[in-house]
Amino acid sequence: MGDITADNSEINTDVLVNNPNAFTIPIKSVKYGIFMNDVSMGSGHSIGAASLPAKTEHTITILTKLSNNKIPQWWVTHLRNGENSDVEINGNIVFDLKLTEYKYPIEQTLSGVKTNILGDKESYQVDETSLEPQLRSIENSWGEVADDSTEIRTKMVMHNPQLVPIYIERIKSEIYMNEIKMGSGLSEETILLKPRTDTEVRFDTRLENGKLDDWWVTHLRNGERTELGIKSEFVYKVAGREFTIELPAQMETMETNILGSER
Repeated sequence: MGDITADNSEINTDVLVNNPNAFTIPIKSVKYGIFMNDVSMGSGHSIGAASLPAKTEHTITILTKLSNNKIPQWWVTHLRNGENSDVEINGNIVFDLKLTEYKYPIEQTLSGVKTNILGDKESYQVDETSLEPQLRSIENSWGEVADDSTEIRTKMVMHNPQLVPIYIERIKSEIYMNEIKMGSGLSEETILLKPRTDTEVRFDTRLENGKLDDWWVTHLRNGERTELGIKSEFVYKVAGREFTIELPAQMETMETNILGSER
């Protein structure tokens, strides 16, 4: 990994190139643009002059600079494409032939980015002897994906073990990515949990896309790894008294390999 600032992210990559010819091929430079789902993310170039020795493999070091302010735009395409991204490079290898230069076009698709950011449905054992509402299952999915925000829809099944009805008055939620608060949600719809019954409860959390470039810096500094957490709590009323319960935090790990091996 190269320098990572608030504006740009640098990634150093060693590329192994084979020269099957019986003569050395001098390379003046390698220059290319990098695209993720057709979004221009930045550019890259080789570091220093290089040559490919005859009939052997040689490592060329390239430096890719990504514009962090393009991350929100890429994020939208990534989610709308089912959490899939194609990473492509387009450019030229410039060979130094002494009397002239020869540009060899390169168009390569690298290993794509595929994620499951919100994870899968989680289920829990309920305690029929408890006086509190019990979480039986919870599942998160993507809702509306706009340019400025991303909606996360949460569906949970709550079990009321009591013999009296319970009323959920408010649900609060917050989403964190590498400890950066990315968004929140608040539902003030009163929901009835009937006695000894399961009830489906839904609420939304809104992620602010404008914070994604800040998150991206932490993602790269953490080795292209993100710990995502959704924290929720709800206020419920029973027999006229209010109580607050924190739900189990929904924790997921997201890993990428933006400049992976060629496929």
